[in-house]
Amino acid sequence: MIKILADESVHSDIVRGLRNAGYDLLYVPEIGLAGSSDERVLEYAIKHDRILLSGDKDFGGLMEFGTLWGRGKVILLRHRLINIARIVKNIIDIIGYEKDLIRTEKSFVIVLAEAGYRIHRYGN
Repeated sequence: MIKILADESVHSDIVRGLRNAGYDLLYVPEIGLAGSSDERVLEYAIKHDRILLSGDKDFGGLMEFGTLWGRGKVILLRHRLINIARIVKNIIDIIGYEKDLIRTEKSFVIVLAEAGYRIHRYGN
């Protein structure tokens, strides 16, 4: 099973939905990392072999183009409309569609939105 670390920017109803779907999910505010730097949160995810789920646009910029590029596995939520059930379904679907990538790649960013998703692999 894929393990997830949800950043504090992720709505608690999304966390609940993924847990109800059976995912092993830790939530940053529940493990004492609320207010921590993006780097510290990502390092925790790497150390504990978890995909980081985040909606933080600043964090996304660091992951896609900045100092955190090439470190960790991230699903970045870019939904414009807050439809919790749809977002949870999108996350579950993308984990299913990209399970081989998730298991084999050391670093990537999946940007997930209503219209679909794109993948940024380190080195590409």
